[in-house]
Amino acid sequence: MLKKLSFASLTLLLASGAFAQTTTITPSSPVTTTVGGSCTTVISSVTYEASNNSFSINASSCGTTTPTPSFALSISATTYTIGSGAAAPVITWTPNAQASGATCTLTPPAGITGSISGNTFITNTPTTAGTYTFAPTCTLNSTAVAVSPASVSLTVSTSGGGGGGTGSCGTGAQPSSSINGKVLQRQCSGDVFIQPGPIAGSQGLAQTDLGKVLGGTSFGSYSYAGYSPTFSIQSGYYIALQFTPTVSGSFQMTANPSYGDGGTITVSTVPGAMTQGSTGFVCGVGRSAANGIYVSTAGGVCGVTVGTTYYLNIADVDTAGNNLCYNGRPNSCTFSTVSYTIYQ
Repeated sequence: MLKKLSFASLTLLLASGAFAQTTTITPSSPVTTTVGGSCTTVISSVTYEASNNSFSINASSCGTTTPTPSFALSISATTYTIGSGAAAPVITWTPNAQASGATCTLTPPAGITGSISGNTFITNTPTTAGTYTFAPTCTLNSTAVAVSPASVSLTVSTSGGGGGGTGSCGTGAQPSSSINGKVLQRQCSGDVFIQPGPIAGSQGLAQTDLGKVLGGTSFGSYSYAGYSPTFSIQSGYYIALQFTPTVSGSFQMTANPSYGDGGTITVSTVPGAMTQGSTGFVCGVGRSAANGIYVSTAGGVCGVTVGTTYYLNIADVDTAGNNLCYNGRPNSCTFSTVSYTIYQ
């Protein structure tokens, strides 16, 4: 207020005629005035022209309205493939200058874990397929601060195709036979671990060949006897592991509830024959904590013939088609595990 009064006094003196034809008065410090409640103008001097009794003001332009506090939201990757080895996605919210001092919180969606560090949420490596939305909440002096965009999304998928019937599963759709009205799609790849330990395992391993899963061996001399191949299978999918007896022999698969469910397991001459009477079905058993099959060229319930190609089909479902969800409620999971101990 004092600055404004002093400047007004100077302009009155100029108008009194006590100065030369052209006189410029500069205050000891700039005078500021606010326009429209948000725009500040700085007046640095006033010039008086006695010849026409006029004033000219040397002032800065008003400029633009002061920006409101806000955050720019981004994500390092909008997609992630389970088992790809890619860096886990990071969500970042960047404040503008007016948002200095604001604080943000972010509650991760169900199925995603991670931690906040500064203005970032660092996800742990995603393990469950699905689409996840991240929407941080920011405040400054107890007032909400806008975030743009309001949210970002991450789509997590398995490296297996299933259902599409391309890639390592071969060409053409490969659905299963109907299990109480439910049809599963073939999963081509996923996580496989040989338990306990695991002594061997891989993320994103092709789940199409029994010998490759069991250490690159073949019928009659499979590796890991006494250990438990444990498979991660997406809900709504099955796996079909091809094998061809080239010599006489046998193997047994018995469910191991220590590492996964004992789902539905069958042997067939085509992928996905999950029910008795379906095309290509040889043998199989439904869900049980200790189910299993014994496959042998000597005949029996699961008799196979040298030189013929077969498929070991596994799905984490019961006879009603419900996904079992190891250590969870049925039909509540995106992925689940099945585990069978192999005896050679």
